Amino acid sequence: MKIRSIIRVLVAGTAALAVNMILLWLADHFGIVTARGGFQRLTKLWTTPWLVATGADALWSRWQLPDPGSALFMAAFKIAAGLMMALVYAAIEPALPGRWWTKGLLYALIVWLLNAAVVLPLLGEGFAGTESLMAVGIITFALAHTAFFLVLAGLYRPRHRGACVV
Repeated sequence: MKIRSIIRVLVAGTAALAVNMILLWLADHFGIVTARGGFQRLTKLWTTPWLVATGADALWSRWQLPDPGSALFMAAFKIAAGLMMALVYAAIEPALPGRWWTKGLLYALIVWLLNAAVVLPLLGEGFAGTESLMAVGIITFALAHTAFFLVLAGLYRPRHRGACVV
């Protein structure tokens, strides 16, 4: 992938993250509990024993880096994961069928299914969080999640196949 494509998809991913975070903030504002942080919680669950065994946790503390439960760390993790999803999108976008919105919806569905069928059940929350969330929370999360991928796909369109927004 060329550096210009990387920059373009990271800019598109940043805009998509902003939309997603605003939608999830609105959900919080209205008291809607969504499946936020599932991937981060699963990552923490799986990596903590290794981090403790290697002493990386003590080094992290010694350097006074942000606590993994802090708002700063959680936001940084979400941003890093979102930008990684943007980079993966740029890599697989040529193989996805259809126009930009079809590609965005398809990628959203793939990632949502991974979260709903793998991440949340591994955390004991059932498919799509049905064990811990109300329907409005599941739907709201799905909408905010889908908005991320539609904004990403809409803003990132390789130059060789049409107009590029960013």
